[in-house]
Amino acid sequence: MKSTGLCILLLAALVVAGQAKVDYDTWFTDKTMRVDYYHTGTARNEFFSLDQVYQEGEWPGSRVNLADTLNLGKYLVKVFDEATGRLVYSRGYCTVFGEWQTTVEALSGSVYRTMHETVRFPFPKYPIKLVIAVRNRQNEFIDTFSAGIEPGSRSINLEKRDLPWKTEQYLDNGSPKKKVDIVIMGDGYTHKEMGKFRQDVKHYTEQLFNSQPFSSRKNDFNIRLVLVESAESGIDEPHLGNWRQTALGASYNSLDSPRYVLTLANKEVRDIAALVPYDQLYILVNSTRYGGGGIFNWYATSFTGHAEGQPDWWADYVFTHEFGHSFAGLADEYYTSDTAYEEFYAEGIEPWDPNITRLLNPAQPKWADLITPGTPVPTPWGKAAYDSLGVTLRSWQRETPEYIMIEQQMQRLLADANSLAQTGCYEGAGYMATGMFRSAPDCRMFSKSLTPFCLVCQRAINRMIDFYTR
Repeated sequence: MKSTGLCILLLAALVVAGQAKVDYDTWFTDKTMRVDYYHTGTARNEFFSLDQVYQEGEWPGSRVNLADTLNLGKYLVKVFDEATGRLVYSRGYCTVFGEWQTTVEALSGSVYRTMHETVRFPFPKYPIKLVIAVRNRQNEFIDTFSAGIEPGSRSINLEKRDLPWKTEQYLDNGSPKKKVDIVIMGDGYTHKEMGKFRQDVKHYTEQLFNSQPFSSRKNDFNIRLVLVESAESGIDEPHLGNWRQTALGASYNSLDSPRYVLTLANKEVRDIAALVPYDQLYILVNSTRYGGGGIFNWYATSFTGHAEGQPDWWADYVFTHEFGHSFAGLADEYYTSDTAYEEFYAEGIEPWDPNITRLLNPAQPKWADLITPGTPVPTPWGKAAYDSLGVTLRSWQRETPEYIMIEQQMQRLLADANSLAQTGCYEGAGYMATGMFRSAPDCRMFSKSLTPFCLVCQRAINRMIDFYTR
């Protein structure tokens, strides 16, 4: 039986008390609501259509921080109590569709694409209005889609999916409601390669927790595995004509970028991930070819191992770098590598990403509190020499010995600059050589190296860990 009067009285009491927090037990059960939808359009127009609503297992997220205060992501899902209009949950996120919108294909306007997407939140006790807001070119969130959902509706799928995959607890630090819960799944691992999958998980999570601030916050994480088996070993490589039958559909050449690894099999991925409580989703791909991807509050991917002639630490770098994207919303700080994007950041608009800035107000940079007084802004760092090496780099095929040698020269230059550097505003970031700035000469989000996260990135990561756990 619905109690609209109770909702209104509770809302009034909260307003009178001046409480900004949403009380979890008032509005939600201990289950998870999963809403699947289709996202269709081009770069300049987009449409959403509802697919299916599910009830899934225990809600693993924070039961304290329900309303998003971080202002990250291209999209914002908002959940309103229908009777009172109160916002009871919100969360920022990004999607593959949102990245595709910045490509030549999407910008042409001649090709419409449809992608399957998911939002998840605590299962509500009362009827809700679900809203998805999209940032416009001025970075303002505009409500674009809404749907009413009745928690007791017969259309909500309560089915317990009988999937064959085993699950394992790899790192257990306590209740999901007070931890960051990561689910790791493998793609392109056959039944005979499950031992390799476990070894890969062990190796790459150790690399993650060897880097700050993850090393000092390890006790704030849980890690669970889903032992997903694929029919064939490896993943798709369309530009090479290599196609494999895998469980999660991961592929190189995503968005037509050779090393970008994504999957469009969202429904299959979400069905399998739901076997365990999760906040963050990581897909390890059984390939030695360099590649990976990370999309904020969506998922991260990374290759495993190394091919002959490649440094054996490249995958260590990728695993942690991509988690920086998917977990903390960190931007790529590099600008010398080729990407699929044409219009990733609007001119004259400050990015929402916490680790890059347009420096529209040099007197008050985004991370001004971390800059030592007297540090010049913009901050010099030897950019001309670095850019000269970058021009030479592009004349060689990626991952050849010559390419690797020049990369190493660039890394030495950065190491010298970093050893003397204070936090500042260093030009070159976000795929842009000019007009965009990062906070340090080098960082795990800048160069292909094992360089630590800069102080700005570390703060963003800590802030996200706190959001889930405190």
